[in-house]
Amino acid sequence: MTPPLPAGEGVLATHSVVSAIPFFVPTFVVVAVIAVIVWRDRHRDDEDESAQDVEDEEERPGVSG
Repeated sequence: MTPPLPAGEGVLATHSVVSAIPFFVPTFVVVAVIAVIVWRDRHRDDEDESAQDVEDEEERPGVSG
């Protein structure tokens, strides 16, 4: 039989997934930040195109598109 471990020197994780969490969380944060940036850029492009359409219509009065 093995002797009990002193306090503070025990096993920190009972499963390999639990010990891997500190390595994966920063990866998920980076992926989330990139996804938000891409999402904002795509929506910003849509707004720019609609603003460009309005400017084009103002430059050519009487021409229906």
